[in-house]
Amino acid sequence: MVRVDVETPAIQLVMARYGYRFTPTYILVDREGHEVWRQVGGSPPRDVIEARLAAMR
Repeated sequence: MVRVDVETPAIQLVMARYGYRFTPTYILVDREGHEVWRQVGGSPPRDVIEARLAAMR
């Protein structure tokens, strides 16, 4: 997981690519940069994130 500062100009390009609009937003991407999961608003339980990451391996 990578936390980013949404005010950083470079991150604006990432936000545009993935259609980011609200904080918090969790976006999981694969090695090729394809979005595989998203949750908008609120923090998902840790086990949900871990399960999504395990499914990608």
